[in-house]
Amino acid sequence: MTRHAVRSLVLAMAAAVSAAPVLGSDADFALAFPIDAPADAPVFAIDLPAEAYATLTSADLADLVVVDAQGREQPISIDRPAPPRPPEAPEAIELALPIAVPVEATSEPGGLELHVRRDAEGALTALDLRSADGMAAGSAPAEWLVDIGAAAREGLDGLRLRPQGDTDFRTRVDIRGSDDLVHWQDLQSALPVLRASSDGRRIERLDLRFARTTHRYLALRPVAGEAGLPKVAALEGLRSRAAEPAPLASVVLEATVVSEDGQNLEFGRIGPLPVQQAEVQLMSGDGIVDYRIEEQIGERWQPVASGTAWRLSIGGETLEATPTALWRSGMGPLRLRLAQATPPPRLVLGYAPDHVVVMANGTPPFRLLAGSARQHRVPVGLEDTLSAIRERQGPDWQPPLAAVGPPHSSGGAAALEPRADLGRWALWAVLGLGALVVGGLAWRVLRAAPPSE
Repeated sequence: MTRHAVRSLVLAMAAAVSAAPVLGSDADFALAFPIDAPADAPVFAIDLPAEAYATLTSADLADLVVVDAQGREQPISIDRPAPPRPPEAPEAIELALPIAVPVEATSEPGGLELHVRRDAEGALTALDLRSADGMAAGSAPAEWLVDIGAAAREGLDGLRLRPQGDTDFRTRVDIRGSDDLVHWQDLQSALPVLRASSDGRRIERLDLRFARTTHRYLALRPVAGEAGLPKVAALEGLRSRAAEPAPLASVVLEATVVSEDGQNLEFGRIGPLPVQQAEVQLMSGDGIVDYRIEEQIGERWQPVASGTAWRLSIGGETLEATPTALWRSGMGPLRLRLAQATPPPRLVLGYAPDHVVVMANGTPPFRLLAGSARQHRVPVGLEDTLSAIRERQGPDWQPPLAAVGPPHSSGGAAALEPRADLGRWALWAVLGLGALVVGGLAWRVLRAAPPSE
């Protein structure tokens, strides 16, 4: 189907729905965003920016509209993101313990001989290191060799270490893959592995994740100059069960109110932002701190997430805790409560923006207006229109995505205040005046009445 046919269908259905109303003024909305729509696109889509959510006064996004150059409201359809599913744990496959390769085998070629023994199925059984005169050489391991065996048929995308003992450690690891122990391919560099303890809390990052590989043998080597690998009691291969989820958009919140003890931080309004995860980022130095995130609902603060924020350095690289899941359905501001005082951290929210489909039957350029206590969108169903387009374009058709420019203040904070209802005040004034007139007449009648005998 041609672009002209799609445009004809859109215009015909738009006319069948209703004429686009003209809004009174952009000043009725707090913010205005320019839309850089694709040229001659009868239908396009936008992703809502975080700044738009922060101005909305309704949880259903009713005070969000798209208008054309003449201020005519355009029909839109809003696709809200579904609540996130709990992440599916990867399949864990028990592997044989790694075989240590001494440092001389990798740093002094020619002076030493490395003898590899494998069984009939190719599994590594032993490594012997011998010097030129035939004497065995002993040294601390510089590299591990891992035979993943039958797991290579479907491949692995990670390894999970189970260290021996309770000793803390921090290092980074390079990983290579091979099918013959001669030719090697780099898989991932400088993957962190660590254990850190503080005040009874333990932080661990023991999973090494990389792109899925079907190499039979893997080699793990610490980054040059960093600590060696910890001794392991067990080793597991990891295989993801599902594709990686689509990346989330993010917004960084800075505290607007900090308590005197530094343990309570309040943040400004974010509106009905569809948050799916939160990350508390410590701003300087190494540290570990427990936290709780709360949302204000009415007069109460309700917990919505909790976790441990940490920041640790390894070889000049700073590592931080992974985000914690957070799903909220309210509109209240957020508060961060810390277990102990620390320099004010940042709160980073990951969200899946609402997808707004616009049926552009007006004159460009188009604008997104957000945040109003005075104007609300006229509901218009576009499901039949979009279904008809997909029937012609194919089930995988998606409207082109338009870019949303930076916002500028339109009505500002005043647009979020309800406009005085002049009609109601006029009615009360008329009723009050009428009461005064009636009262005055009654008083005159009472004074003029003859005295009773």
